Amino acid sequence: MKKMIFVFVAFIAIGGLALSVKEAGGKSFKKKYSFEAGSVEEVEINNESWDIAFKNTEVKKVIIAVEGKRQDKKNDPVTIKHSEKKMTVNQEDQGIEGFSFGKKGTIYISIPKGEIDAIILNNKFGDIRMNDVTTKNIVISNDSGAEKIERLSADNGKFVSKEGELRLKDSSLKELTIASTTGDNYLAGVISPKMKITSTDGEVLIKDTKEGKSLLVETKSGDITVSYKEAPTSLTLAANSDSSDITIDLEGFKKKQHTEKSKEGTIGDGLNKLGLLSKHGTINVN
Repeated sequence: MKKMIFVFVAFIAIGGLALSVKEAGGKSFKKKYSFEAGSVEEVEINNESWDIAFKNTEVKKVIIAVEGKRQDKKNDPVTIKHSEKKMTVNQEDQGIEGFSFGKKGTIYISIPKGEIDAIILNNKFGDIRMNDVTTKNIVISNDSGAEKIERLSADNGKFVSKEGELRLKDSSLKELTIASTTGDNYLAGVISPKMKITSTDGEVLIKDTKEGKSLLVETKSGDITVSYKEAPTSLTLAANSDSSDITIDLEGFKKKQHTEKSKEGTIGDGLNKLGLLSKHGTINVN
């Protein structure tokens, strides 16, 4: 008898769970907004948990398309405000949405090249994708979400992350700043005369870059790898690691200081600067 009661209760519990999951899925929510490019100079996105996808558009309009689920019948999960050439996109989770299973939604943002002065994204938990976007300034603040960015062109770029991985590929920025707490940073084919990367706990990999005025990388716990597409011709290099594992393989590198934990030297006139510091990680330069 006890066994039959247990099975019955378990059945009710499972049925209740299935019902709650179904309800948590919410109803479909789709909307599309379009603004003339000249009427928008700055785009700001404040996002809780939906994915964000940026892309280029040939049309001279800023287009926002949202697709996902809604829990609240009265309020939209995504709202758009447009005032004084600034467009603000706000996504807020609704009630049980934070506990729902599966994909919540995606915000698609299409931007014409060279028409937007600034992109500001404050992201909590959603993933970020960006493809072929051109702007003057971009600032991304990310709590926990993967960032995959390709063919970005900007004057200034700033990426701040707490627990997300950043992958930046085939991009060009006049000045690039990356700061992360826990998360790896992978850069491939990224060109920037001024680049600064700081990380508390995470690997930093810079592949196929070009010699610039300054490249500074600092981590507390994580390996650092810098690989040049073309051999530097005028570089001052300083690499320090408490792990005693530093490898410098650059043509024309003349050593000034060479110990287990520190390697310094120059190539040519040493006009440009490469500074690498990792307290608990290896350093490789080639």
